[in-house]
Amino acid sequence: METGAAGARSEAGVLVVGAGPSGLVTALELARHGVRARVVDRRAGPAPAEQSRATIVHARTLEVLDRFGLADEALASGVPITRVEVRERRRPTAHLPLAGGGVEGRTRFPCALSVAQSETERILTAALAARGVPVEWGRPVENVAPAGDGVEVRLGGGETLRVRWVVAADGAGSTTRRCLGIGFIGGTYPQRGLLADVTFAADPPPPRLRLTLTRGGFVGVLPISPGRYRLFGAVPPGLAPGGAGGQVSHDPYQRLDAQELRRWFDGYFEATGTLDEVIWASLFRFHSRIADRFAAGGVFLVGDAAHVHNPAGGQGLNLGVGDAANLGWKLALVERGEAPPGLLDSYEAERRPVARAITRNTDRGFRVETTANPVAMWLRGHVAMRLISVASRWSAVRRTVFRTLSQTWIGYRGSPAVAAGRGRGPLRPGDRAPHAPLAAPGGGLLDLLRPGGFLLLAFEGTRPAPAGRRPDAAALGAALAGRYTAGVPVRVIPRAEAAAHAAYGARRARLVLLRPDGHVAWAGAWPAAGPPRRLTACLDRLLTARAGAPGKFRKSGKSGT
Repeated sequence: METGAAGARSEAGVLVVGAGPSGLVTALELARHGVRARVVDRRAGPAPAEQSRATIVHARTLEVLDRFGLADEALASGVPITRVEVRERRRPTAHLPLAGGGVEGRTRFPCALSVAQSETERILTAALAARGVPVEWGRPVENVAPAGDGVEVRLGGGETLRVRWVVAADGAGSTTRRCLGIGFIGGTYPQRGLLADVTFAADPPPPRLRLTLTRGGFVGVLPISPGRYRLFGAVPPGLAPGGAGGQVSHDPYQRLDAQELRRWFDGYFEATGTLDEVIWASLFRFHSRIADRFAAGGVFLVGDAAHVHNPAGGQGLNLGVGDAANLGWKLALVERGEAPPGLLDSYEAERRPVARAITRNTDRGFRVETTANPVAMWLRGHVAMRLISVASRWSAVRRTVFRTLSQTWIGYRGSPAVAAGRGRGPLRPGDRAPHAPLAAPGGGLLDLLRPGGFLLLAFEGTRPAPAGRRPDAAALGAALAGRYTAGVPVRVIPRAEAAAHAAYGARRARLVLLRPDGHVAWAGAWPAAGPPRRLTACLDRLLTARAGAPGKFRKSGKSGT
């Protein structure tokens, strides 16, 4: 799609507004499925490190990057974090492991990754450019309005576009959201957020996340690259410049004097080492808000345009990337005519409950971290943290902590974009598909999703079927071939792949239909006589049939009109 000249009117299929992680991942997901979006951003160029807020990339986001072949590059650019050390009043109160307890077998990435958001964006932008989709910098959106079956967008410079779909990834102050009159419900915390990147002259902290709880706030130290550390925290009201009534907006940042940061470091951080260089330091405000709707007509909100919350657990960037991974494949299949427009209704149905749950949980965690109540502080330091530290020795607790922080708990059971019914077995429709290593051709089972589209896994089963009742993979593939405008490849998982069979509960011959985002759409027994009726019923709802038979989604389409 060509960039329009000033005053010109141009047409496009999908416009992505905002080139942060959420917008870039949406565009990459579209490109992975053969749809070339147009990406615009109001900024003059990529964000500098001074505006790089997010540093934690969790396992679920690394799994998304892995589908683009980018996870190894991200890992090489950051520092794996496997432990959180919590301190209060100059003594350790808890150690929270982010690995161990069996989490290694549930994902390829049993850790959190500390990496500057600016570096994450660099990796994503380069990958998008390699797919022929450049980011158009300095292109602010001035107005967005529904127009018939599409959306009309006015860009700075006088260009007006008529597009079918708009993905609003333009941040907490989203122009797109405001133009559509979508509410942004929530509030602002009294604490200021502190961010700074520093180097140490000597005795740098160990390679783990260290969190120090203070009265009415918290501070922390996190390595983000060799020799460079991120200082972060929630500064109690009255301590930051300007006092409790100081004017500090969510965006842009308020610069913090280096000498003031050094004073805070000496008084609050309880970290070893001596600060050397303060590369940058700033303050901002914490908000907790969620949009009334995530979709309106042909416009979809992702990332901070849809939800913002406090930094407890490092959830924000990862939640936005999850939005993008969920929306991108659906938008691509609809744009290509391979799925009915009603499939897009499932975006809000699946992602808004997740955003509400994470916002609610981070609010609770933030209140515990920032309490100024003396009794609550005593209970936090002498009871809660000690219980957590002791309990974290148990494998089940470590797995729960990892699942909660890594967002690998997220599933879509009951969604309109998975098979109806509760299903049977260890995997249910809507569940996240587990990682499993493959002996041949090597790598992991989820690597098979990299080409994009749906994938039907056909497990032979660890118990051989009797002669004459053995399912036929070739017959299964032939029965599905040509039924839909999108292909549904069948991949046989041989009996010798014991780890994969165990992970997917396939003692007998079993079929598992995976969505492009790595969630189970349907799972059931693999019969000898052709594809199961419930499998084809699920696909009939999700994909466009070549014969044009009506499906459930074809009668909906709220988001696509």
